[in-house]
Amino acid sequence: MATKKSSSKNKKMRIAALVLMLFLAFYFMCFFVYQFISYKNAEIRTEVALKETVYNKIETKCFVLRDESFIKSSASGTTVSFAKNGQRIAAGDTVTMVFDSQDDAAAYLKMNEIKKDIEAFEKISGQSDIDLSNIDSLNRKIDKELYDYLDDVDSGKFRDAISDAELYLGTVTGKQIAVGEKLDVSKKLESLKKEYEEYNSKDYSYTKVTAENSGYYINGVDGYEKALDYSSLNEITAKDIEKAIASEPDKVSSDVIGRSVGAFKWYVLCVVDVQETVNLSFDKEYYLNFPYSGIEKLPVTLYSMGERTGDKVSLVFCCDRMNDDLADLRIEDVEIITEEYTGLKIPNSAIRTEDGVKGVYVIRGHLLGFRKIHVIYSDADFSLVEKPEDAESGYIRLYDLVVAEGVDLYDDKLV
Repeated sequence: MATKKSSSKNKKMRIAALVLMLFLAFYFMCFFVYQFISYKNAEIRTEVALKETVYNKIETKCFVLRDESFIKSSASGTTVSFAKNGQRIAAGDTVTMVFDSQDDAAAYLKMNEIKKDIEAFEKISGQSDIDLSNIDSLNRKIDKELYDYLDDVDSGKFRDAISDAELYLGTVTGKQIAVGEKLDVSKKLESLKKEYEEYNSKDYSYTKVTAENSGYYINGVDGYEKALDYSSLNEITAKDIEKAIASEPDKVSSDVIGRSVGAFKWYVLCVVDVQETVNLSFDKEYYLNFPYSGIEKLPVTLYSMGERTGDKVSLVFCCDRMNDDLADLRIEDVEIITEEYTGLKIPNSAIRTEDGVKGVYVIRGHLLGFRKIHVIYSDADFSLVEKPEDAESGYIRLYDLVVAEGVDLYDDKLV
């Protein structure tokens, strides 16, 4: 009887041990499967598909040619410009005043500053009728003016920054008045007008300098005005351009105080390698960057191209825009943008071919999915892709999480 009980007990123990062993085997199997999956998933590296623009460009030096004539004055004293660089002027406009003394020049400038302050305060005092029915629109306007000011400061455009700061201040102050804040500017206006009359009552001794021709005004000279002949533009060769770029500035007579640009079209002349001009044509718009002058994507047209018989060829671009920054250009480093590509940027390591179709794997939620791509630009490291206009669905989208590196990838894989 004791023997039967002992045998039954041993049998139960063996069953329990077997169950334990099976449980441990199952546990360790799950553990290793989990570790394996985790290891595989740990190998996946992703990048977000973001929009980016890249350019094909030619880098060289250029010479800026304008239809320039000197503005002269025999008067001596302190010169004050009253026309801004790049400003359009008409024949007879006062561009400069030459004061007999520095004190007269300083007082006259102070009087004009006070006049501007009076105009600004009069504008502020009249802003109680601002429409507040769309406060969000007004706030966006204020934000834009602030961003414009900060952008000007960041770009070194300090004259524009001053103008934008005044615009921003006026809009903010106008909003404060419109929403009920009390701002009495009458005393300030009275004080400014009194001060202005004191300056205006003085006798200033000066000589006005007027423009003989209409066009653009440029303050001062740089000595390269006669390096190339504007009227002989079509006869200028690549050697002429290279010589002008390498030349030293001429000495200019001391009675020259500025320049007027008669023709509204001006030209950017450069010399490049012949092989870089293969895809250039006269029926499209190009853009120029002047990296050391802070000018980006200046629209120009290709006016002429020299004979493509040697290693180098001349290019002449035409432009009809003008402002303070453009007026200062002469001999510059220039980037000629020949092509522009905008698309979703993905690493080349992410591109795969499945069943003859080129695409990438993306993660949406916790699942992998294959998405097609159409490559529009590629270099050694990345590509720009897009969805063709007439294509069906199934293409990569903006902000997709693209698998840049990974193994054992397939549709609907859980990650």
